[in-house]
Amino acid sequence: MNKIPALALVALLGLGSVAAQAQTKMPPRKPVQPKAKVTSNGPSVKDGVTLKDGKVLMTQSSLTTTVTQETSLINGTKIQPDGTVTMKDGTTTTLKEGDYMSLSGRLTTAAYKAQQDSLLQAAKDNSKGKKGKKKGK
Repeated sequence: MNKIPALALVALLGLGSVAAQAQTKMPPRKPVQPKAKVTSNGPSVKDGVTLKDGKVLMTQSSLTTTVTQETSLINGTKIQPDGTVTMKDGTTTTLKEGDYMSLSGRLTTAAYKAQQDSLLQAAKDNSKGKKGKKKGK
C-alpha cells in the first residue's frame, strides 16, 4: 500500500513540470534580412555552344570554356574543337561565326538570328507608325 501514495506523488510532480514547461515563453524571433537577388547588369549568355573569333565556346551554368576536345551533347550531337558538328543522324555541318547551338542540339545560325531580328524590328516600326497616324475626313 505504500507504493500508491509514492506513485501518486511522482505523477503529480511529472504533471507539474509539464505544465511549467508549457507556460514558458519563447524568446522573440530575430528579424532576418531577405537575401539579395542576383542581377546582371549586362547581357546574359545562354547555355550552349557558339563560334566566336574562330574559337568554339561552350557555356554551361554561366561558365564559358573553350572546347579543346570532342564534346557530346545530351542528344548525341558531337562538337569538334574546329567547329565541325556531327548531328545524331550522322549529318555534319561547320559552325560559322555567330552560330549558336543549344545544349539540347538545336542549331540557330547567325543568318537566321539576323532575319528574326529584322522581322521583329519591322513589326515594331509598323506598330509605331499606326499609333501616330490619324484618319482624314
